[in-house]
Amino acid sequence: MSQNQKAHSSEVKTLGRSPRSLTAPLAAFTMALVLGSWCISSIRSARRDARYHISDRDESASARGQGSGSEPGWLAKALEESKRK
Repeated sequence: MSQNQKAHSSEVKTLGRSPRSLTAPLAAFTMALVLGSWCISSIRSARRDARYHISDRDESASARGQGSGSEPGWLAKALEESKRK
C-alpha cells in the first residue's frame, strides 16, 4: 500500500464518507437556512412597517381634515386656493 492509501484508511468514516467531504454540503445547507430565515424575517418586518406608516399617514390626514383622504394636503390646499380666485 502507498502512503496516500494508508492515510485515507485511518480516517473515521461517517455515513461512508470522510468528515471533510461532509463539511462543505453541511455549511452550504446551514447558510441556506440562515439566508432563508433572514429573508422571511425581512419581508415580514417590511410589511409590518408599511402597514404602520400607511395607517399613520391616513390618521394624520383625517385628523387635519384636509382633502378627501386620497389627495395629499398640499393638493387640497391648492385646489381650495384656485376655487377662491
